[in-house]
Amino acid sequence: MRREFTNYVKAQAALRANGRCEQCTARLMTGGYHYDHRVPDAMGGDASEDNCQVLCKACHDLKTRKTDVPQIAKAKRRQNKHHGIRKPRSIRAWRRFGGEIVYASRER
Repeated sequence: MRREFTNYVKAQAALRANGRCEQCTARLMTGGYHYDHRVPDAMGGDASEDNCQVLCKACHDLKTRKTDVPQIAKAKRRQNKHHGIRKPRSIRAWRRFGGEIVYASRER
């Protein structure tokens, strides 16, 4: 379950940012900014004032695509590997050197 920032936390972060993006220092226009988790919520980041930052839409998009999504995907892959969860087989049949066709189940 995603934890959103409270209105109080958003107000405190906006005061701290002073109308500027906290990453590129661009001037923020009304509706042209996002409240972002410094440590992603999916990676255990909380909804506190210390973990909240005000970013322009461009910086938020870049951070999400280049940093957050790959980190979360890697954590999920590690968790699945730890629990022994693997993808089903994609190659179901092949030929041996003698020409015999071998069929495999979807399980590994």
